[in-house]
Amino acid sequence: MRKVFRMAVLFMLFFGNYLCSNAQLKRDGGVVKDHPFITNHKIETPTIFYPGVVSTSIDKFNTSFSPDGLTIYYTATSQKLGVTGIAYQQFERGAFSSPEFVPFVSSDIPVADVQISRDGNTMLYTTFKNYEGKAEGFHFDIWIAEKEGAMWSKTYPLKALINSAGNEFYPVMTDDETIYFNSDISGNSDVYFSRKVNGAYQDPVRLPDNINSKEREADAYIAPDQSYIIFVRVDAGDGFGNSDLYISFNKGNNQWTDPKNLGSNVNSSQIDGSPCVSPDGRYLFFTSGRQEEGVKARAMTSYEDFISILSSHKNGNLNTYYMSFNPDDYR
Repeated sequence: MRKVFRMAVLFMLFFGNYLCSNAQLKRDGGVVKDHPFITNHKIETPTIFYPGVVSTSIDKFNTSFSPDGLTIYYTATSQKLGVTGIAYQQFERGAFSSPEFVPFVSSDIPVADVQISRDGNTMLYTTFKNYEGKAEGFHFDIWIAEKEGAMWSKTYPLKALINSAGNEFYPVMTDDETIYFNSDISGNSDVYFSRKVNGAYQDPVRLPDNINSKEREADAYIAPDQSYIIFVRVDAGDGFGNSDLYISFNKGNNQWTDPKNLGSNVNSSQIDGSPCVSPDGRYLFFTSGRQEEGVKARAMTSYEDFISILSSHKNGNLNTYYMSFNPDDYR
């Protein structure tokens, strides 16, 4: 999957036994919590999200939630099989359900970069599926799925000015239906936005040069009110790993504060990307390929340990991490 995730950056988590899954749920006053991540204490450092349940041995990237936070969506992928699809899990009665794919996944055409609108009725995603009017060439475009009852069924490409002859990735919709995304139409991966005016999306606007540098920027999560943006910068001079998370604040009129690296408390020496803030605005979720300290040595202690680690979330594949978040801490 690393190729698939990397591609998204450049052009740019499940069901163990009940006791295991409750290890992270657990339990205030002996009562199982009724929410998968809201807690009464601060999560100071990145913590893997439901290991063995959501975060597993399978490569996963990109996270989004239903408005109530009880359904998690993500992209699952296998480089060896050459398949990539959007999956989801629902939190019910104190535990997550087994993962299921959305109805429109395919063995031939990848679908990825899932994001759920604030009202929960629109899913944005990316795919290279052909459609009438698509620009020539092999490239990813932004698509939309609409919810009919409890199912995601009606899917169609965003034929507006947003989709180009380049690759468009990681679409995120704000409260006023502005869409932020990254595109490589200029020859480099940059972040753009498009406003919806009288029901139609307008020409994309590139964010300024302090956001879109000579490096590659992608995976931009935008706050619902557009007050801040968290994005990925690849191979940056002040970075800690292959890709790092940065934050910038909106000054108005497409002017943004100089980006600030979220620091070594968030970023690792590996891939960090696909940021998403929980619907209540209190938790940062992101994808990481970080490894536990000493895991390589433990894997070679015995062949049994080797197999055990390779078949777990500790195998170095991409998975979901989360932590408490307050954007004002980075001003």
